[in-house]
Amino acid sequence: MLMPDQISLRHLFSVDRLLASRGFQIEDESTSTVTLLPNTTWTFDQANQIFSVFDSDNQRSDLLNWISVPTAMPVEREVSDLTQITNFERDRNRFSSTFEWYVGELLVRKFKAFSSSFGVKVAAVVRNSDGGTSGDFDVLSILSDMSLLYIECKSGACTQKSIVNTIQRSLSLHSHACVIFMGAGTNEQALKQQLRGLAHPIYKGLNSVNKLSTRNVANSEVYNWYDCFFLPGDQSVAVEPKLRTVLRVMAAERASNFGSMKPDAAEYNSRGYNCDEIPLG
Repeated sequence: MLMPDQISLRHLFSVDRLLASRGFQIEDESTSTVTLLPNTTWTFDQANQIFSVFDSDNQRSDLLNWISVPTAMPVEREVSDLTQITNFERDRNRFSSTFEWYVGELLVRKFKAFSSSFGVKVAAVVRNSDGGTSGDFDVLSILSDMSLLYIECKSGACTQKSIVNTIQRSLSLHSHACVIFMGAGTNEQALKQQLRGLAHPIYKGLNSVNKLSTRNVANSEVYNWYDCFFLPGDQSVAVEPKLRTVLRVMAAERASNFGSMKPDAAEYNSRGYNCDEIPLG
């Protein structure tokens, strides 16, 4: 008899299976071959070593600096050890792909998501605004509440076009929300500039963006605009506390929505319950 810890939840609740249940078809998913360590497969220790470096804000920043600056040398011992692995490649695009893998892996390891995939291409997904192909997704994750979360990881500036394209991709897969890691050079002022006058593909009339943080948690600030979350900084920023805020806010929104849609006595009765309203006056 199989024990619960012997069941592969990643397979049982894979991104591919959930999208298939929604009528979508995955054409391709990235593998380790596009990362900083482009081996066909990683050993358990190699996966943990890469995750550990990316999970440390200081080490990830040190690694990004070493990759971006030709004359730089790693400062952190863990980063130096990682770069010494056979076949490790010093490449900025591969850093971005590895960061995408890390974000998905973080959601699984620390936030108990069922599964995540990165570099996902979905067939027959088209933007409503201009009819262009819109089937490329940096990170897709199946959360434990069966919500689909889409994350876009920018390395360059976050433009109005890239924001709208990300939101349209999210809408096309009917994901609960989308998250954008804003690229280098995009701060709060730049974000306000991009959102000012920008029309959301569905929702209208919001003239502000919420800046949210988890109380008493450092580096947890995020920005929320309709169904889109912006995480300030670039790929060297604090990731875990910001994603934690996103997930908490998503849960708060869900609780608020459910609270406003509770059945009345007649609906409880129609669903098979005895319900009598008792006046408090």
